[in-house]
Amino acid sequence: MMTEFKLTHTAPPRLKMPDVKDYMTPQEAADELGFNLNSIYRMIDSGKLQGLRIGKKQRLVLRLSVADYKKLRKGKSKHDPNL
Repeated sequence: MMTEFKLTHTAPPRLKMPDVKDYMTPQEAADELGFNLNSIYRMIDSGKLQGLRIGKKQRLVLRLSVADYKKLRKGKSKHDPNL
C-alpha cells in the first residue's frame, strides 16, 4: 500500500524581473553624467541615484534617476556640495 505524500510548505513567491530597458550599467551612467565609476557606486549607496543590485557585485542604475539627477544638476558644477 502506498502512502499519500503532501507538501507542507509552498515555494516562495517569484519576484518579477525588472525591464532591462529601464536600467543602464554604472559605466553608462558615469559616461552620461561625467563622473568616474567609483563616484557612481557612491551615489547609488548614498541614494542620490536609484540602483538595483543583482547578486553580490552586479548593479544597474535606473535611467530615470540619471535623468532626474541631470535636471537637478543643470547649470551647476559637478563639484557643488549641495548636490
